[in-house]
Amino acid sequence: MNYAQLVVAVSDYCENSFPTVDMDIFIRQAEQRIYNTAQPANLRKNVTGTITSTNKYLSAPEDFLSVYSLAVYPQNTTTATGVAGAKSIVVASTTGIAVGQQVTGSGIGTNAQVRSISGTTIYLTVANATTISSSVTFQGDYLYLLNKDVNFIRSAYPLSAYVSEPKHYALFGPTVTGGVVTNELSFIVGPTPNATYVAELHYYYYPESIVTAGTTWLGDNFDSVLLYGTICEALVYMKGEADMIGLAQERYTQAIALYKNLGDGKQRGDAYRDGQVRVPVA
Repeated sequence: MNYAQLVVAVSDYCENSFPTVDMDIFIRQAEQRIYNTAQPANLRKNVTGTITSTNKYLSAPEDFLSVYSLAVYPQNTTTATGVAGAKSIVVASTTGIAVGQQVTGSGIGTNAQVRSISGTTIYLTVANATTISSSVTFQGDYLYLLNKDVNFIRSAYPLSAYVSEPKHYALFGPTVTGGVVTNELSFIVGPTPNATYVAELHYYYYPESIVTAGTTWLGDNFDSVLLYGTICEALVYMKGEADMIGLAQERYTQAIALYKNLGDGKQRGDAYRDGQVRVPVA
């Protein structure tokens, strides 16, 4: 069901024509209620950013609502040279490079890792595929940060001069740009980063409304919950009869149960680990 079909269906069910501005409000209110009842996988996003050395703050995306996870990992890029078939390269700088890190770049063998370091020579676990004379990237392991509150971060790491690999994070509050407080949130990590890290944020967000997108995952896959959610909003606006509002709410409750069964149930397990759903036979 797309936006145009939804508008027609709601008008037909309610036997009333609504101004576009009001209809759009009904739809957006229904979407907000639906998206806060269950969180299927399509409400998740992944973004990467950078936490720089000695800077403990990280800005959240503009559409951020809540965190699923926040991880950091070291990643350093430097120029390197190497011979095809050799299991070593010579780099311009070994800053941030450690044994066990994954190595990628033009000419680097598949799944290469750092085996050992001697001066500016890096010994690898696999041979170079071709001659190397370009930038090479070294990536360390993911480290998932533990969620705490700001008080914990301030108490556990009171001195910004104490720098190390980050272990905890907290939602700090609105960001400040040029002395102006914005509506966007930011994170604080602790301890203060001792190097530059790539941060990967897995978070919950509201997808674009069907009002502006025209078609959405919700409209394509769960049009019943969107339809009855919008009808409920429209009937309240119309000050409809109690029995009609109750009937619409009952149908919405049935539809949202199916939606929640998918988002909070089926998508968070599988038959191999949890077993198939069994219905007792009478």
